[in-house]
Amino acid sequence: MNFSKHNKAITYSHTWGGPLEVCGKGKVCEADLDVDYNGGKGRRWTDEYYGVEFEKGITEVGPGFLEGFRNLEYVVIPYTLDSIAMTPELKSLLQKNKVLVRGWYDSYGERFAAQNGLKFRHADILVGWARHEPSHTNTRLDIRFDEKGKPYRFYNDFCPGWAASNNGGGTYERELAEDFFVGETLESMASWLERFRTSILKNEDLDYYLRTANKRYRK
Repeated sequence: MNFSKHNKAITYSHTWGGPLEVCGKGKVCEADLDVDYNGGKGRRWTDEYYGVEFEKGITEVGPGFLEGFRNLEYVVIPYTLDSIAMTPELKSLLQKNKVLVRGWYDSYGERFAAQNGLKFRHADILVGWARHEPSHTNTRLDIRFDEKGKPYRFYNDFCPGWAASNNGGGTYERELAEDFFVGETLESMASWLERFRTSILKNEDLDYYLRTANKRYRK
């Protein structure tokens, strides 16, 4: 994890194979790219990342921030973010790299993609976690969207391995109908995903998705 020298409330987290997560609250700016970083001496640390994901606490992106990620291929924009400062440099970067916008229906991210002629795909949705006590397994369930925008269920199991220093588990996928959301609410989804019932009933992101997806379907 890295910390902005400009604003200690802004942090950066990365999981191998995933995007760089920008965490904190409020606005991020170009000065936040100045971080305590020990790797890659003489190398711009931002060049190591191809995806940038803003967490829900980030509400505004100032000029010069995204421009720092010269290898940017996709950006994940939460529905709580409502402003990204556009500069000629950012416009050029977005078009040159053909950046994909991962966002939410009826939100700034979808409008940002349309205004800049970029491809849009819905962001992944964390449904929740479930525990299977007999096997000591914790399972994470996400609703994800493939390159064509088709939804599917993605499961990730975490369980003890053969030694204290080893973890078991694995990932697997299950199909979802493209119109699975039609007429669905948190309560109805909790009834057919019973293992995840507790997480679903308090899931603000899933609630937002179901409401906006159904609104579009009814048009």
